[in-house]
Amino acid sequence: MKKSSALTCLIAPALLALSAQTAMAQDVYGEVGYSAMSTELSVPLIGLSAKAKPTMVRALVGVSPLGGLSIEGIAAGSLSDDSFSANASGSSSAVQLGRAKVNQILGVYVGSRLGLGPVELFGRVGMAKSEVQFKGLGNGNETDISYGGGVRLIPFDTFTLSADYMRYLDKDGARIDGYTLSVGLKF
Repeated sequence: MKKSSALTCLIAPALLALSAQTAMAQDVYGEVGYSAMSTELSVPLIGLSAKAKPTMVRALVGVSPLGGLSIEGIAAGSLSDDSFSANASGSSSAVQLGRAKVNQILGVYVGSRLGLGPVELFGRVGMAKSEVQFKGLGNGNETDISYGGGVRLIPFDTFTLSADYMRYLDKDGARIDGYTLSVGLKF
């Protein structure tokens, strides 16, 4: 089965469940946030390692059909790229080679949360499709297991502030991590 087919097989049922549960759910929420990303590309065959820190905007929609269980969808798009430096094997100095950015990330997750009054601790695991670009070295589209966790403050009944860490990709020498600060609403 192709990677895109596998992702479609995971996303379609999750989106159907999400839309079906939305009408019955007690807890539907959405967030928009700023993500500071960390991207790495490693090609051991030629001894190359490149790193960059682009930024993204991320939207999240979730529903909690049962207590602490949640189903979430994430979509993120590029805000800015970053110059990347690369180290070749045997060299101790980094050389600026080009610009890198994460064009987009799309993911579907199952999560759990623990409410502690006006604070929630949460974790999520799922699948994400990431598109990263290292100008001069190439582009890549990869689908991989994605996971993360964080804390959500609920100062008012419907308003939330969140901070989380996510690992979006760690496959074939490419890695994408992100730290996100979000504002959100509960419906």
